[in-house]
Amino acid sequence: MKKVNYFRSSYWSILLIFIFFIILGAITPLSGDDWTWGSQIGLNRLSNGYVGYNGRLFSNTLEIIITRAPIIRILTYGVVSTLLVYFSSRIVIPKEKLNSWNYLFTTALYLTISTPVFSQTFGWIAGYINYTLGMLLICVYIYWIKISTYSTSKSLPLFLHCTLLFILGVVSALTIEHITIYLLFLSFGSYFYLRKNRRKQKINAFYTTGLVLGSIIMFTNPIYTRIFTGHDSFRHTANNNLLQQTINTYANQMAKYIFQQNGILLLILTISIILLIYKNDFGNALLKWIVSFIMLGYSIIAAFIRNLFPASNFNVQNINMLFAIMSLLFIAALLISITFLIRNNGLNIRLWFYIFSALLLSAPFVVITPYGPRCAFNTIGFIILAVLDLVVTVSADTISFNLVVLHLAKLFGVFSMLFILVIMGSNFKVSQNRSPIIKNQLSKNSKIIYVRELPFQQYVWDSAPAPQRFQYSMYKKRMHISNSQKLIFVPFSKWNTKINN
Repeated sequence: MKKVNYFRSSYWSILLIFIFFIILGAITPLSGDDWTWGSQIGLNRLSNGYVGYNGRLFSNTLEIIITRAPIIRILTYGVVSTLLVYFSSRIVIPKEKLNSWNYLFTTALYLTISTPVFSQTFGWIAGYINYTLGMLLICVYIYWIKISTYSTSKSLPLFLHCTLLFILGVVSALTIEHITIYLLFLSFGSYFYLRKNRRKQKINAFYTTGLVLGSIIMFTNPIYTRIFTGHDSFRHTANNNLLQQTINTYANQMAKYIFQQNGILLLILTISIILLIYKNDFGNALLKWIVSFIMLGYSIIAAFIRNLFPASNFNVQNINMLFAIMSLLFIAALLISITFLIRNNGLNIRLWFYIFSALLLSAPFVVITPYGPRCAFNTIGFIILAVLDLVVTVSADTISFNLVVLHLAKLFGVFSMLFILVIMGSNFKVSQNRSPIIKNQLSKNSKIIYVRELPFQQYVWDSAPAPQRFQYSMYKKRMHISNSQKLIFVPFSKWNTKINN
């Protein structure tokens, strides 16, 4: 009966999460590059196989489809997001221990990532198809590896099993470059991990074959030769001073998007680790105090205090460097805790896997620029897996503590979903009103076309592009605004004043 109740509660939680993401997919407006992919330019790129653009054949083609078919876009958004929550939970939590709060908590962690990262993944369809879908493909493969280590069942016919893994490999390789590179390392490393299961090791060979084939298709695109020879105007490599570029990228971008702006994640992670290291008498007491102080101090600053200081009053680069150094101290304290202060071999190994995965996914951006918030998403995804693992481990200690975590996690999940629905619903309402207002101005042959900015445009990427950006002209074409007419995006709060005048 207990198992049946767990199944029912998990079933209803997954259904609720799916409905939530379906609604979120429906109210997330197209923006930025979505306008380009939905135009003739997207079809032109498709016609020559994206030669000279990039090698993301699968994600590019999917983006062309979903920018033209709202039903497919909404269903894709709902299914991919729900599966991401499901597989993230299943990677960390054994099936017999899964409960409704696990899924709700996982959903909340993904929804409370930093606003810039959210805007370029869940809030931007083009970013979603590359980075969020890419994270799902990673989770699916890791989950397959996990169940392969202890499962000897032959639920699928061998031919079908091999075919599905081969297709997964090809699709994963043609989604986005840094995930392709990461999965190549993971797939070859998994041969050692699966050494006790010869059947799954052979099946894994089909995944690796598909991945290698997809990688060859991707990286034979001429654009990558241009990038690595320094002939691409947008993406390029570090030509001379790799160390200086690494420092600049980490201090001004990586540290900010991964650590500084994800204080909630870091605070939950820190509290869980502190509870684990003080659970027993193992380890030096002074060392415990030092690492606890560093981790808790930084996570509190990232979660609460950082936003209270007007950084614009100071030298921004100096402030970024200071926070970057603090984040390195946080990482050092985290590594010391995992290595010397936590006595749980299984957890230790899993945490090291998350850390190495996060590093591998970030490493290509040390060489390739530019680096934006969306590039941090997959690294943050492994921080989420680490947080899930730690919280489940801590909450399993005592029944009373487990109940506290259970109720807090459910509240956290439901509140996060309601919060995002309010935010994105407000954006959707204004976005839907843009078209009739523009048509009304066009009917009057207005020389200046005014468009209202979204109330929470920080949650949607490039919804009001600046005049110098390419998407500015794309939005004018999409809305049939002529070149002779000027387009001005009016701040949300000043709209009524502008219209009345």
